[in-house]
Amino acid sequence: MRFQLGVAKSAIPQALTFPNPSFLLYNGFRAEQTYQVGASIPIEPPWKVFFRLILAKNQIKQADLEIMRTLWLLRSNVRRAYLDVVLAEEMEAVLTELSALSKRLLMVAEKRAKAGDVAKLDVYKAHLATSQSEIEKVQGARQLVLTKRRLNVLMGRHHAMELTIPRLLQFQNKSNNELLPDFERPMPDLSDLIMTAYESRLDVKLVKQGLKTNEAALRNTYASLFPNTQFNVGHSITGNPPEGPKLKGFFIGITQELPIGDFNQADIARYRAMLKQQKAELETQKNIVAEDVALAYEKVMIARERISAYQEHVLAESDEVARLARRSYEVGQTDITSALSALQANIQVRTQYLESIRSYQQAFTDLEQSIGKPL
Repeated sequence: MRFQLGVAKSAIPQALTFPNPSFLLYNGFRAEQTYQVGASIPIEPPWKVFFRLILAKNQIKQADLEIMRTLWLLRSNVRRAYLDVVLAEEMEAVLTELSALSKRLLMVAEKRAKAGDVAKLDVYKAHLATSQSEIEKVQGARQLVLTKRRLNVLMGRHHAMELTIPRLLQFQNKSNNELLPDFERPMPDLSDLIMTAYESRLDVKLVKQGLKTNEAALRNTYASLFPNTQFNVGHSITGNPPEGPKLKGFFIGITQELPIGDFNQADIARYRAMLKQQKAELETQKNIVAEDVALAYEKVMIARERISAYQEHVLAESDEVARLARRSYEVGQTDITSALSALQANIQVRTQYLESIRSYQQAFTDLEQSIGKPL
Protein backbone atom coordinates (compact mmCIF):
# COMPACT_ATOMS: atom_id res chain seq x y z
CA MET A 1 0.00 0.00 0.00
CA ARG A 2 2.88 2.37 0.73
CA PHE A 3 4.04 1.97 -2.87
CA GLN A 4 0.88 3.86 -3.88
CA LEU A 5 2.60 7.03 -2.64
CA GLY A 6 5.26 6.64 -5.33
CA VAL A 7 2.51 6.31 -7.91
CA ALA A 8 0.88 9.49 -6.62
CA LYS A 9 4.20 11.38 -6.63
CA SER A 10 4.46 10.81 -10.37
CA ALA A 11 2.00 13.71 -10.62
CA ILE A 12 4.89 16.11 -9.88
CA PRO A 13 6.95 15.33 -13.02
CA GLN A 14 3.67 15.21 -14.92
CA ALA A 15 2.89 18.76 -13.76
CA LEU A 16 6.38 19.87 -14.86
CA THR A 17 5.95 18.39 -18.31
CA PHE A 18 5.89 20.99 -21.06
CA PRO A 19 4.37 20.50 -24.54
CA ASN A 20 6.77 19.31 -27.23
CA PRO A 21 7.78 21.52 -30.16
CA SER A 22 6.85 20.48 -33.70
CA PHE A 23 9.10 20.14 -36.74
CA LEU A 24 7.81 22.20 -39.66
CA LEU A 25 8.51 21.30 -43.31
CA TYR A 26 6.71 22.86 -46.28
CA ASN A 27 7.58 22.11 -49.88
CA GLY A 28 5.69 23.94 -52.63
CA PHE A 29 7.94 22.44 -55.34
CA ARG A 30 6.04 23.23 -58.58
CA ALA A 31 3.24 25.68 -57.96
CA GLU A 32 4.99 28.15 -55.68
CA GLN A 33 8.62 27.08 -55.62
CA THR A 34 8.54 27.75 -51.89
CA TYR A 35 10.45 25.76 -49.31
CA GLN A 36 10.16 26.23 -45.56
CA VAL A 37 12.00 24.41 -42.79
CA GLY A 38 11.44 25.38 -39.17
CA ALA A 39 9.76 24.61 -35.90
CA SER A 40 6.50 25.32 -34.16
CA ILE A 41 7.19 26.05 -30.49
CA PRO A 42 4.30 26.13 -27.98
CA ILE A 43 4.58 28.87 -25.37
CA GLU A 44 3.03 27.87 -22.06
CA PRO A 45 2.34 30.61 -19.51
CA PRO A 46 4.08 29.98 -16.13
CA TRP A 47 0.84 30.17 -14.15
CA LYS A 48 -0.35 26.94 -15.78
CA VAL A 49 2.64 25.08 -14.33
CA PHE A 50 1.99 26.69 -10.95
CA PHE A 51 -1.63 25.51 -10.78
CA ARG A 52 -0.71 22.04 -12.03
CA LEU A 53 1.85 21.72 -9.22
CA ILE A 54 -0.74 22.75 -6.64
CA LEU A 55 -3.13 20.11 -7.98
CA ALA A 56 -0.39 17.46 -7.94
CA LYS A 57 0.54 18.21 -4.33
CA ASN A 58 -3.10 17.93 -3.26
CA GLN A 59 -3.39 14.60 -5.07
CA ILE A 60 -0.30 13.35 -3.21
CA LYS A 61 -1.78 14.41 0.13
CA GLN A 62 -4.98 12.57 -0.69
CA ALA A 63 -3.05 9.41 -1.61
CA ASP A 64 -1.08 9.70 1.64
CA LEU A 65 -4.34 9.86 3.62
CA GLU A 66 -5.61 6.77 1.78
CA ILE A 67 -2.44 4.92 2.81
CA MET A 68 -2.87 6.06 6.42
CA ARG A 69 -6.47 4.86 6.45
CA THR A 70 -5.45 1.44 5.13
CA LEU A 71 -2.71 1.13 7.74
CA TRP A 72 -5.16 2.26 10.43
CA LEU A 73 -7.53 -0.53 9.39
CA LEU A 74 -4.61 -2.96 9.47
CA ARG A 75 -3.91 -1.87 13.05
CA SER A 76 -7.50 -2.68 13.95
CA ASN A 77 -7.28 -6.13 12.36
CA VAL A 78 -4.03 -6.92 14.18
CA ARG A 79 -5.48 -5.80 17.53
CA ARG A 80 -8.49 -8.06 17.06
CA ALA A 81 -6.30 -10.98 16.01
CA TYR A 82 -4.06 -10.39 19.04
CA LEU A 83 -7.13 -10.36 21.28
CA ASP A 84 -8.28 -13.67 19.79
CA VAL A 85 -4.90 -15.24 20.61
CA VAL A 86 -4.93 -14.00 24.21
CA LEU A 87 -8.47 -15.16 24.86
CA ALA A 88 -7.86 -18.50 23.13
CA GLU A 89 -4.84 -19.01 25.35
CA GLU A 90 -6.85 -18.20 28.47
CA MET A 91 -9.71 -20.39 27.33
CA GLU A 92 -7.32 -23.27 26.83
CA ALA A 93 -6.07 -22.77 30.39
CA VAL A 94 -9.65 -22.78 31.70
CA LEU A 95 -10.47 -25.98 29.78
CA THR A 96 -7.26 -27.60 31.02
CA GLU A 97 -8.24 -26.76 34.58
CA LEU A 98 -11.73 -28.14 33.94
CA SER A 99 -10.21 -31.39 32.69
CA ALA A 100 -7.98 -31.67 35.76
CA LEU A 101 -10.87 -31.03 38.15
CA SER A 102 -13.07 -33.53 36.32
CA LYS A 103 -10.36 -36.16 36.64
CA ARG A 104 -10.06 -35.37 40.32
CA LEU A 105 -13.80 -35.84 40.82
CA LEU A 106 -13.59 -39.09 38.86
CA MET A 107 -10.89 -40.36 41.19
CA VAL A 108 -12.97 -39.40 44.24
CA ALA A 109 -16.07 -41.08 42.77
CA GLU A 110 -14.14 -44.26 42.04
CA LYS A 111 -12.77 -44.37 45.60
CA ARG A 112 -16.18 -43.79 47.16
CA ALA A 113 -17.83 -46.33 44.86
CA LYS A 114 -15.17 -48.90 45.71
CA ALA A 115 -15.82 -48.22 49.38
CA GLY A 116 -19.54 -48.65 48.81
CA ASP A 117 -20.26 -45.06 49.80
CA VAL A 118 -21.92 -44.08 46.50
CA ALA A 119 -23.55 -45.86 43.58
CA LYS A 120 -21.65 -46.79 40.44
CA LEU A 121 -23.72 -44.13 38.65
CA ASP A 122 -21.51 -41.43 40.16
CA VAL A 123 -18.48 -42.96 38.45
CA TYR A 124 -20.27 -43.01 35.13
CA LYS A 125 -21.31 -39.36 35.51
CA ALA A 126 -17.79 -38.32 36.48
CA HIS A 127 -16.31 -40.32 33.60
CA LEU A 128 -18.72 -38.68 31.15
CA ALA A 129 -17.80 -35.22 32.43
CA THR A 130 -14.09 -36.08 32.15
CA SER A 131 -14.51 -37.27 28.55
CA GLN A 132 -16.38 -34.10 27.60
CA SER A 133 -13.75 -31.90 29.25
CA GLU A 134 -10.98 -33.73 27.37
CA ILE A 135 -12.74 -33.10 24.05
CA GLU A 136 -13.18 -29.41 24.86
CA LYS A 137 -9.54 -29.19 25.97
CA VAL A 138 -8.34 -30.56 22.61
CA GLN A 139 -10.65 -28.18 20.74
CA GLY A 140 -9.34 -25.26 22.78
CA ALA A 141 -5.76 -26.18 21.87
CA ARG A 142 -6.65 -26.31 18.19
CA GLN A 143 -8.39 -22.95 18.41
CA LEU A 144 -5.25 -21.46 19.96
CA VAL A 145 -3.13 -22.75 17.07
CA LEU A 146 -5.60 -21.29 14.57
CA THR A 147 -5.57 -17.82 16.14
CA LYS A 148 -1.77 -17.76 16.38
CA ARG A 149 -1.44 -18.67 12.71
CA ARG A 150 -3.81 -15.91 11.71
CA LEU A 151 -1.88 -13.34 13.75
CA ASN A 152 1.42 -14.52 12.24
CA VAL A 153 0.03 -14.12 8.73
CA LEU A 154 -1.31 -10.63 9.51
CA MET A 155 2.17 -9.63 10.73
CA GLY A 156 3.73 -10.92 7.51
CA ARG A 157 5.46 -13.90 9.12
CA HIS A 158 5.37 -17.63 8.49
CA HIS A 159 2.14 -19.09 9.82
CA ALA A 160 3.93 -21.75 11.89
CA MET A 161 6.40 -19.37 13.60
CA GLU A 162 6.48 -19.61 17.38
CA LEU A 163 4.43 -16.85 18.98
CA THR A 164 4.54 -16.02 22.69
CA ILE A 165 1.76 -13.85 24.10
CA PRO A 166 1.72 -12.53 27.71
CA ARG A 167 -0.96 -14.08 29.89
CA LEU A 168 -4.04 -12.08 30.72
CA LEU A 169 -4.03 -12.76 34.47
CA GLN A 170 -7.77 -12.49 34.15
CA PHE A 171 -8.72 -13.98 37.50
CA GLN A 172 -6.86 -11.41 39.56
CA ASN A 173 -8.75 -8.42 40.83
CA LYS A 174 -5.89 -6.08 39.95
CA SER A 175 -3.96 -6.38 36.74
CA ASN A 176 -2.00 -3.94 34.63
CA ASN A 177 -2.65 -5.89 31.45
CA GLU A 178 -3.36 -3.54 28.53
CA LEU A 179 -6.37 -5.60 27.48
CA LEU A 180 -8.17 -4.86 30.73
CA PRO A 181 -9.70 -1.47 31.56
CA ASP A 182 -7.88 0.85 33.91
CA PHE A 183 -10.58 1.73 36.41
CA GLU A 184 -8.38 4.33 38.09
CA ARG A 185 -8.40 6.33 34.87
CA PRO A 186 -11.82 7.79 34.05
CA MET A 187 -13.17 7.68 30.53
CA PRO A 188 -13.03 10.97 28.59
CA ASP A 189 -16.22 12.92 28.03
CA LEU A 190 -18.24 11.78 25.02
CA SER A 191 -18.56 15.32 23.60
CA ASP A 192 -14.78 15.78 23.73
CA LEU A 193 -14.27 12.49 21.91
CA ILE A 194 -16.70 13.49 19.16
CA MET A 195 -14.91 16.81 18.67
CA THR A 196 -11.58 14.97 18.56
CA ALA A 197 -13.02 12.60 15.96
CA TYR A 198 -14.03 15.53 13.75
CA GLU A 199 -10.38 16.60 13.67
CA SER A 200 -8.63 13.20 13.65
CA ARG A 201 -10.90 10.77 11.79
CA LEU A 202 -9.24 9.86 8.49
CA ASP A 203 -12.57 9.53 6.70
CA VAL A 204 -13.30 13.18 7.49
CA LYS A 205 -9.78 14.21 6.52
CA LEU A 206 -10.14 12.41 3.21
CA VAL A 207 -13.37 14.24 2.40
CA LYS A 208 -11.75 17.57 3.33
CA GLN A 209 -8.70 16.76 1.24
CA GLY A 210 -10.97 15.73 -1.63
CA LEU A 211 -12.54 19.18 -1.43
CA LYS A 212 -9.12 20.83 -1.61
CA THR A 213 -8.09 18.61 -4.52
CA ASN A 214 -11.23 19.44 -6.50
CA GLU A 215 -10.82 23.14 -5.76
CA ALA A 216 -7.25 22.92 -7.08
CA ALA A 217 -8.51 21.02 -10.14
CA LEU A 218 -11.12 23.74 -10.76
CA ARG A 219 -8.48 26.46 -10.49
CA ASN A 220 -6.23 24.50 -12.83
CA THR A 221 -9.11 24.24 -15.31
CA TYR A 222 -9.61 28.01 -15.21
CA ALA A 223 -5.85 28.52 -15.64
CA SER A 224 -5.80 26.35 -18.75
CA LEU A 225 -8.85 28.06 -20.23
CA PHE A 226 -6.76 30.05 -22.72
CA PRO A 227 -4.88 27.70 -25.11
CA ASN A 228 -1.13 27.88 -25.56
CA THR A 229 0.29 30.14 -28.25
CA GLN A 230 2.25 28.45 -31.06
CA PHE A 231 5.38 30.37 -32.13
CA ASN A 232 6.53 29.42 -35.63
CA VAL A 233 10.04 30.22 -36.87
CA GLY A 234 12.33 28.84 -39.57
CA HIS A 235 14.21 29.21 -42.84
CA SER A 236 12.35 30.05 -46.08
CA ILE A 237 13.42 29.78 -49.76
CA THR A 238 11.25 31.14 -52.57
CA GLY A 239 11.94 30.62 -56.30
CA ASN A 240 10.07 33.88 -57.06
CA PRO A 241 8.40 32.60 -60.26
CA PRO A 242 8.16 33.05 -63.13
CA GLU A 243 11.66 34.50 -63.69
CA GLY A 244 13.33 34.68 -60.28
CA PRO A 245 15.58 35.54 -58.64
CA LYS A 246 15.56 32.94 -55.82
CA LEU A 247 15.12 34.57 -52.42
CA LYS A 248 16.24 33.24 -49.06
CA GLY A 249 15.25 34.41 -45.64
CA PHE A 250 13.49 33.60 -42.39
CA PHE A 251 9.86 33.42 -41.47
CA ILE A 252 8.19 34.15 -38.11
CA GLY A 253 4.56 33.46 -37.30
CA ILE A 254 2.12 32.96 -34.44
CA THR A 255 -0.78 30.52 -34.25
CA GLN A 256 -3.35 31.11 -31.55
CA GLU A 257 -6.30 28.84 -30.85
CA LEU A 258 -9.37 30.80 -29.69
CA PRO A 259 -11.50 29.33 -26.86
CA ILE A 260 -14.85 29.86 -28.55
CA GLY A 261 -16.35 26.37 -28.92
CA ASP A 262 -14.36 24.66 -26.17
CA PHE A 263 -13.60 26.71 -23.08
CA ASN A 264 -13.48 23.80 -20.61
CA GLN A 265 -17.13 24.27 -19.82
CA ALA A 266 -17.69 20.54 -19.20
CA ASP A 267 -14.83 20.23 -16.69
CA ILE A 268 -15.85 23.43 -14.91
CA ALA A 269 -19.45 22.22 -14.52
CA ARG A 270 -18.26 18.80 -13.31
CA TYR A 271 -15.88 20.17 -10.68
CA ARG A 272 -18.47 22.63 -9.40
CA ALA A 273 -21.00 19.82 -9.02
CA MET A 274 -18.41 17.64 -7.28
CA LEU A 275 -17.63 20.43 -4.82
CA LYS A 276 -21.31 20.72 -3.87
CA GLN A 277 -21.55 16.96 -3.46
CA GLN A 278 -18.42 16.78 -1.31
CA LYS A 279 -19.57 19.59 0.96
CA ALA A 280 -22.75 17.65 1.61
CA GLU A 281 -20.72 14.47 2.04
CA LEU A 282 -18.59 16.20 4.68
CA GLU A 283 -21.66 16.95 6.79
CA THR A 284 -22.90 13.39 6.30
CA GLN A 285 -19.52 12.00 7.33
CA LYS A 286 -19.59 14.07 10.51
CA ASN A 287 -22.99 12.60 11.38
CA ILE A 288 -21.62 9.09 10.78
CA VAL A 289 -18.58 9.84 12.95
CA ALA A 290 -20.75 11.13 15.81
CA GLU A 291 -22.91 8.01 15.64
CA ASP A 292 -19.90 5.66 15.55
CA VAL A 293 -18.22 7.37 18.50
CA ALA A 294 -21.40 7.46 20.62
CA LEU A 295 -22.23 3.81 19.92
CA ALA A 296 -18.70 2.54 20.63
CA TYR A 297 -18.47 4.73 23.74
CA GLU A 298 -21.62 3.24 25.27
CA LYS A 299 -20.43 -0.29 24.47
CA VAL A 300 -17.13 0.43 26.21
CA MET A 301 -18.93 1.75 29.30
CA ILE A 302 -21.22 -1.29 29.46
CA ALA A 303 -18.27 -3.68 29.12
CA ARG A 304 -16.27 -1.79 31.78
CA GLU A 305 -19.13 -2.09 34.26
CA ARG A 306 -19.50 -5.79 33.55
CA ILE A 307 -15.78 -6.51 33.93
CA SER A 308 -15.73 -4.51 37.15
CA ALA A 309 -18.54 -6.63 38.58
CA TYR A 310 -16.77 -9.85 37.64
CA GLN A 311 -13.48 -8.71 39.16
CA GLU A 312 -15.01 -7.35 42.36
CA HIS A 313 -17.06 -10.37 43.46
CA VAL A 314 -18.50 -12.66 40.76
CA LEU A 315 -15.27 -14.54 39.96
CA ALA A 316 -14.34 -15.01 43.59
CA GLU A 317 -17.84 -16.13 44.54
CA SER A 318 -17.98 -18.60 41.66
CA ASP A 319 -14.60 -20.09 42.61
CA GLU A 320 -15.66 -20.45 46.23
CA VAL A 321 -18.96 -22.14 45.33
CA ALA A 322 -17.17 -24.60 43.06
CA ARG A 323 -14.54 -25.33 45.71
CA LEU A 324 -17.10 -25.91 48.44
CA ALA A 325 -19.27 -28.08 46.19
CA ARG A 326 -16.25 -30.21 45.26
CA ARG A 327 -15.17 -30.45 48.89
CA SER A 328 -18.69 -31.32 50.01
CA TYR A 329 -18.80 -34.23 47.59
CA GLU A 330 -15.38 -35.44 48.72
CA VAL A 331 -16.58 -35.61 52.33
CA GLY A 332 -19.93 -37.10 51.37
CA GLN A 333 -22.21 -34.14 52.09
CA THR A 334 -23.58 -33.72 48.53
CA ASP A 335 -24.04 -35.86 45.45
CA ILE A 336 -21.85 -35.72 42.35
CA THR A 337 -24.52 -33.98 40.30
CA SER A 338 -24.27 -30.90 42.52
CA ALA A 339 -20.48 -30.94 42.35
CA LEU A 340 -20.46 -31.25 38.55
CA SER A 341 -23.09 -28.52 38.21
CA ALA A 342 -21.06 -26.17 40.39
CA LEU A 343 -17.93 -26.97 38.40
CA GLN A 344 -19.68 -26.32 35.08
CA ALA A 345 -21.19 -23.12 36.44
CA ASN A 346 -17.75 -21.89 37.51
CA ILE A 347 -16.33 -22.60 34.08
CA GLN A 348 -19.28 -20.81 32.50
CA VAL A 349 -18.66 -17.74 34.69
CA ARG A 350 -15.02 -17.67 33.65
CA THR A 351 -16.01 -18.05 30.00
CA GLN A 352 -18.49 -15.19 30.33
CA TYR A 353 -15.75 -13.08 31.90
CA LEU A 354 -13.47 -13.74 28.95
CA GLU A 355 -16.31 -12.81 26.59
CA SER A 356 -16.75 -9.59 28.56
CA ILE A 357 -13.08 -8.80 27.95
CA ARG A 358 -13.57 -9.57 24.26
CA SER A 359 -16.59 -7.24 24.12
CA TYR A 360 -14.65 -4.51 25.92
CA GLN A 361 -11.61 -4.73 23.65
CA GLN A 362 -13.69 -4.88 20.49
CA ALA A 363 -15.69 -1.86 21.64
CA PHE A 364 -12.49 -0.05 22.66
CA THR A 365 -10.93 -0.80 19.27
CA ASP A 366 -14.10 0.44 17.54
CA LEU A 367 -13.94 3.60 19.66
CA GLU A 368 -10.34 4.25 18.62
CA GLN A 369 -11.24 3.55 15.00
CA SER A 370 -14.19 5.94 15.16
CA ILE A 371 -12.03 8.67 16.74
CA GLY A 372 -9.07 8.16 14.42
CA LYS A 373 -6.30 8.10 17.04
CA PRO A 374 -5.17 5.86 19.94
CA LEU A 375 -6.65 6.55 23.37
